[in-house]
Amino acid sequence: MDLKSVLPKRKEEERYFWSLAIEPEWVSAGIWKLTENKVQVISVSPSSSWHLDDELVSACDASCSSVVQNFPEEIDPPSKTVFGVVSSWVEDGEIKAEYLSKIKRVCSELSLEPVGFVVMSEALCNYFKAEEGGLVNAVFLGVFQDNLELSIFRLGKLVGVSQIARSVSVVEDVSEGLSRFKSDEAYPSRIILYNSKEGELDEIRQELIKADWENYKDIKFLHTPKIEIVPSDKKVHAVCLAGGAEMGNVEQIDTSSDLPVEPGMENVAADDKLDAQSNDTIRHETSNLTEPDSDISPEDFGFTVNKEDALGNEVAIASKFVEQKNAPQEEAQMPASPQKKTFTDKLGRISNLFSFFKRFQRHSENISESSVTMRLPTPKPLIVGFLILFLVTVGLFVFWWFFPKAEVSIYVSPKNIQEDVEIRVDSSASSSDFDDLLLAGGVVDESLSEDKSVSTTGTKVVGDKASGEVTIYRSGSSLKLDKDTLIKGPGSLNFSLDEEINVASGSVLTRGVTKAKVTAKEIGAQYNLAAGSTFTVANYSNADMEATNESAFSGGTSREVNAVSEADQKKLFDDLQSEIQSNLKEKLSGKIPDSQVLIADSITYSLTNKEFDKKVGDEGTTLSLSLELKADGVTVNKNDIEKLGLKYLSQRVPTGYSLKNNQIESDFTYQTKEDSVYNLKLIVSANLLPQVDIDKIRKNITGKFPNTAEEYLKNNVPGYERVVIKFLNINLPGRLGTLPRVPGNIEISVSADK
Repeated sequence: MDLKSVLPKRKEEERYFWSLAIEPEWVSAGIWKLTENKVQVISVSPSSSWHLDDELVSACDASCSSVVQNFPEEIDPPSKTVFGVVSSWVEDGEIKAEYLSKIKRVCSELSLEPVGFVVMSEALCNYFKAEEGGLVNAVFLGVFQDNLELSIFRLGKLVGVSQIARSVSVVEDVSEGLSRFKSDEAYPSRIILYNSKEGELDEIRQELIKADWENYKDIKFLHTPKIEIVPSDKKVHAVCLAGGAEMGNVEQIDTSSDLPVEPGMENVAADDKLDAQSNDTIRHETSNLTEPDSDISPEDFGFTVNKEDALGNEVAIASKFVEQKNAPQEEAQMPASPQKKTFTDKLGRISNLFSFFKRFQRHSENISESSVTMRLPTPKPLIVGFLILFLVTVGLFVFWWFFPKAEVSIYVSPKNIQEDVEIRVDSSASSSDFDDLLLAGGVVDESLSEDKSVSTTGTKVVGDKASGEVTIYRSGSSLKLDKDTLIKGPGSLNFSLDEEINVASGSVLTRGVTKAKVTAKEIGAQYNLAAGSTFTVANYSNADMEATNESAFSGGTSREVNAVSEADQKKLFDDLQSEIQSNLKEKLSGKIPDSQVLIADSITYSLTNKEFDKKVGDEGTTLSLSLELKADGVTVNKNDIEKLGLKYLSQRVPTGYSLKNNQIESDFTYQTKEDSVYNLKLIVSANLLPQVDIDKIRKNITGKFPNTAEEYLKNNVPGYERVVIKFLNINLPGRLGTLPRVPGNIEISVSADK
């Protein structure tokens, strides 16, 4: 009886597809199919590393081989492939020629048929959109060896992408990338990290969590951003979902496989399913979500393909990969065998050995009873034991050779170089003359008026003057006393006449008597003299003329109040002037384009208005000032500074180090000005990292013990400080604990030591 006739048949309409997620230095693959209104991911590979073009093909081959290990033998592996790439590979909706050739080579050597591509950050954004059920507000940060790729999404729409060369501080790099997006809106308070080195991502996540974003004036978040990490397999899921959005009306993604499990693999399949389910949940921040108002379309996923044909049975190959020529019509009639080249054929000697036993087993099951003409003798137990021992030994050797992976982080000390150059900046020049150290500059100006009030700190005594009447006694001829004539009282208390008077004449026996009104010279109650006090009139002696008061003086009072002091005015002016100058400097900096640099030392300030509301000595508890200043400054082109800096710094770069434009820092010191020419001192500096041949290092430390590798790095890496060697999946003991013997299993990074 033919058992195949009673076994359930697979749907003939089922079609399987490849997804290849290609990042700088890493590749991962997956197989998926369309099931009703969802994408079902069958299997996803671990990430494989690559550096050169030849290694890219090998890495894709290794990833695909890992996937087809769990793919049923009776089903042919697919050929149609969706590619996920980083945004730096794409320009104007097309894959750049330099990268298109790489993908064509992969397709040619692995017999793949490209159907389209998707940008990784856009695919991830819409994967989160499908998983979380709402539009995503987030910053997606791709972390690669030489650069960061920062993409901002608001309400699921791409705002922009920025490529940032990596420096010593990832926080500074992220702040630089965010500041390139000039906007009054706050940035999304959610940062999602992705690459294939989860160990590195966790370190970066901790750095971003510790960052004090309030110190960056150009960066505004509504609250402290939440930092998340995308697991490596989710990138492949995102590419699969993007492909499914084009192939059919996809609403969700399913990462559990319903393919038949080969004998002996039940536990593995169950574990894989549990792992897939456990990894399927990604925590998210609900405040970043907005309910979508329309169904998900392929364009929302950033998917780039040609349209389907009229029947929708076949997806046309994207014009990005195939030249628009008349394709041979006989292609459908060609034998299928050359197109069904499976990736298991490329696994190498060891995988072929196990494939042989699988084929032998399947072949023996298909032999009918009638075809058996003899019985084979039963192997002796000793032979079976040796065979098992041999297979175990080979398996352990293969495990020890191929399985271990390690991450080698090399930390070097940056070398600082600096050069001081006397230059001139001419605001009237149309072009720069580097040989003559003359830079063309521009003039920018701005005015600003502000008000400020402070509390007064001075004091003064206020009150009323005492007054009264005196009787003047005269011995001699009559005379006239002018107004304000001094009347000296007891205790050096002085008074003055309120009006002019004529003093009557008199003799020694009969003195002339004249009444007069007097007022104290100063305020205060001490001038309220009692009756009977004696006074001296002007410079006359008491024998000639004297005065007394018959009634007590009254009305003299005093009290201490707040008043404006000279120090109050000076401090208020200095403080407000400093604030306005600082604000003017910011306004000038914001007024110039990004391609220009404002020379801070060249800024001059002039006073255009100054007005206090009170004079010195005025009574009051507050003092207000209205002040207006005008600022003028000189700007120069950034490229001119970098060119001039390269001209002088390149001569000082030591052997083994490299200098790049983005490493140059500059500062200016103002000296003199002659008409439109500013004489300045330009200080250019750079922190240099040593040139390191990563491939050479990987080759020389492969299979070495950690202490031997450390000694090699110490002697061969310029500026070496330390190394951290981390075994990613297993750390074997003793003599087995070497670095991986497969170069591709060693990740190497070089960064500045903090």
